[in-house]
Amino acid sequence: MKALVKTAPVPGATLSDIDEPKLTADEVLIAVKAGAICGTDIHFYHWDPASANFPVHFPLILGHEYAGDVMSVGDRVTGVAVGDRVSVETHIPCGACYQCGIGEGHNCQDMGLVGISYPGAFARYAKVPAKVVYRLPAGVSYEEGALFEPAGVAMRGVDEARIAPGDLVVIVGCGPIGLMAVQIARAVGAAQVIAVDINEFRCDMARRMGAAAVNAQRGNVVETVRQAAGRKGGADVVVELSGAPEVYDYLFDLLRLEGRLVTVGHVSRPISVNISRQINLKGVALKGVFGRRIWETWEHLGALVAHKRIDLSAVITHRYPLEDFQTAFQQVHKDAGKILFIPE
Repeated sequence: MKALVKTAPVPGATLSDIDEPKLTADEVLIAVKAGAICGTDIHFYHWDPASANFPVHFPLILGHEYAGDVMSVGDRVTGVAVGDRVSVETHIPCGACYQCGIGEGHNCQDMGLVGISYPGAFARYAKVPAKVVYRLPAGVSYEEGALFEPAGVAMRGVDEARIAPGDLVVIVGCGPIGLMAVQIARAVGAAQVIAVDINEFRCDMARRMGAAAVNAQRGNVVETVRQAAGRKGGADVVVELSGAPEVYDYLFDLLRLEGRLVTVGHVSRPISVNISRQINLKGVALKGVFGRRIWETWEHLGALVAHKRIDLSAVITHRYPLEDFQTAFQQVHKDAGKILFIPE
């Protein structure tokens, strides 16, 4: 089969002919119907400095956001059957560590990662441990299913924000996960959602999804939020999804006293935070997020998608066959939302 393979720690990747995966007793084989490019894939493709943060095993099939049909199952697999339409959780918990034992397997001490330390899915077929397979609700398309993994990050960020009816919510970063978070925040009861980015194309996408959007290079973000907040003095909730170090120059100023901040974006360099002024004296509740809670986050998201409360397909702007991977990886640096590979 054809697969997009990373063979060495250098820029680029190769569309290679490789053998179809062989299953162990605990794995399933999935015919990939749609796969999405993630920020991690972009780091790996260009092999930029951020790639060094991940335990990559070469050669590696790239891709970890995908959906498809179960084609075969290992001898010990239960609960997953041939013909099931599925998406996949990227984090592979060990099942034996302290975190796994208390229901925090999404942040396992000995975690495997699909598309990083375990073969990925930019191919015709992909194998994965059965314990990280999620059966898609009826009526959810393969393209939507391919976005359940990144949308799950948005869902987890919103879950941790504890949004209440009437809240003013600020979403910082209008990449695909930020755009999904805009939709989810509105679906769970936010009265106002303000989205922030420096790319006008993405700001326009956020507006189409129901947010008021401010371009941080063209407007004053803090002033805009405070004006919308009125007597509250700031947002009830801020969800940071950009990972841009520069936003921390004003991030805490967006919050009202006793506001809630959820950080999801991975910042590329150390930043300085005044704990006393920006957190303690404001009474800020701060929560960091890594991945999705298995399977709580997925069930929350699945219900919203299945009942048409959110539209994940609205985030998709480009679709390519795997053979056009070079064009796809160029497009991610232009005006784009989510980019999919549709295997032929």
